[in-house]
Amino acid sequence: MGTSMKMATALVMPALVVATIASGTGTASAQLPAPPPLPELPALPPLPSIPLPELPALSLPEPAPVQLPNPELPRVELPAVAVPEPVPFPTVTLPAPVPVDLPALPPPPPVPTLDEVARMLGLPPPPSEPPAVLFANQVWPNNQSKRDAFVDLSNEVTVGWNNGGQQRMMLGSFVGLAIGCVSIFPNFMAGCMLGNLIGAGVGAVVGIDEGNPKARPSLEKFMATPW
Repeated sequence: MGTSMKMATALVMPALVVATIASGTGTASAQLPAPPPLPELPALPPLPSIPLPELPALSLPEPAPVQLPNPELPRVELPAVAVPEPVPFPTVTLPAPVPVDLPALPPPPPVPTLDEVARMLGLPPPPSEPPAVLFANQVWPNNQSKRDAFVDLSNEVTVGWNNGGQQRMMLGSFVGLAIGCVSIFPNFMAGCMLGNLIGAGVGAVVGIDEGNPKARPSLEKFMATPW
């Protein structure tokens, strides 16, 4: 215990001595009078003026004329060169082609009929009658006059469709689309769809009527035939 106290005292004493000396030095320096002001420096004398001598006049001699050589190039005449005549190519005679008998191509295999395709695929054979006749036989099995009127109507409508119904349907579809999109502006999508469908239907009817004048009488006859 005594040894540790001695070591702590030995470490603290030098620090206290240095702090005491520093505080005393600061106090003593604060009590000293201010130093006197420094005297002003004397003004420097002006520099003497040194007169510079005048430079002599410089006269350059006139340039001597130089005789340049003739700038024109000498005329050189090239000797005439004789171009030899072209040598004609020799005539080559090809032998006559030897005829070669090529074997005849085999004929293409026959295209299978619809009945054969259905038989190979295990499907029932296609109907031998047109769809309009099959539909009429199913709907009016006991009314021959109605079946005949429906078949006649379908044939006349097909002729009118091929003669102008397609073009009129496309034109009516575009016109109905434009009118429907503009007329129902807040809900223009519904207007476009309705106008397209209505225009296509009206165009198809007008085109079929113009393409085949017999289509309308066949429709009237079908409607007038009793069920």
